[in-house]
Amino acid sequence: MRKAGGMEQRTEGPRSARPLVTGIDHAGITVSSLDRSLAFYRDLLGLRVIEISGEEEIGEIVGIDNARIKAADLDAGDGRIIELLEYIGASNGPVPQRPDGVGCPHIALRVTDLTEALARLAEAGHEPIGQRATITGAIAWEGATVVYLRDPDGALIELIQRPGPG
Repeated sequence: MRKAGGMEQRTEGPRSARPLVTGIDHAGITVSSLDRSLAFYRDLLGLRVIEISGEEEIGEIVGIDNARIKAADLDAGDGRIIELLEYIGASNGPVPQRPDGVGCPHIALRVTDLTEALARLAEAGHEPIGQRATITGAIAWEGATVVYLRDPDGALIELIQRPGPG
């Protein structure tokens, strides 16, 4: 084990079996309006659309009777996908999320120019919820500059610019 920034870090993996998890495949975000979310993720952040589906029945997959969705798959780089899911006829409103809420997820999107990304988002009315910060003293994050904001439905998004080229 190593300590970095006051945190103990275990550097080896499980000792007995081969890893079952080999990476992150995709991140899914439930949205209220697929069109509005595409305007944010595609048009403002520049994520390429891989596919937009028509209405699909997914009740058996998610365990909700008769659940229907429209979805968009966006290229998040390195073979990763962000899946936007609009449930058709759903009556549930947004779930309030706070960065300190247990179980509250966030998605970190790597950007090449954080200043430009923040300017583009600000022009469209999306402001950070905290201060921009550069991390020091943490092995995996050394020199990274980060900031949190919310997407149009309140999902937490972290923008991260790593040191060095793009």
